[in-house]
Amino acid sequence: MSAAKWPDLDEVADVTEFNTFQMRKVAQELEEYVAGFTAPAFSEGYTTGSAASVETSGNLSGQEIGEWPAAQTFARTVGSVSAGGSPEGRIAVLAQVYKEFVAQYAEVIKTIRASAKEYDGANVAGGAGDG
Repeated sequence: MSAAKWPDLDEVADVTEFNTFQMRKVAQELEEYVAGFTAPAFSEGYTTGSAASVETSGNLSGQEIGEWPAAQTFARTVGSVSAGGSPEGRIAVLAQVYKEFVAQYAEVIKTIRASAKEYDGANVAGGAGDG
């Protein structure tokens, strides 16, 4: 019985392609939303929806968050994890979850850019050029 042959890079080159231009475009599009996450709490008298805004104005009840399944789970998490379910505790938990989301969002952008750079390097080393 012969062992299955592991494909080399030349054999998969025709079926696997990474468009680094497109990868960078996705990262750029994601980056356009970062300012909204990191903006001040208020702008022109309105809350911004940023992490700072959540810290100052995030006292939402489960009813205000919504009734759809993910919102209900989120409301239970925010309400139950906090200190006795107090409004201050809910705000602190909500703000922490939001800050973690923003941090992970930024990591996704960095990872996409780093991956594009690696693929470009591999393409150059392989004689294929950028992209």
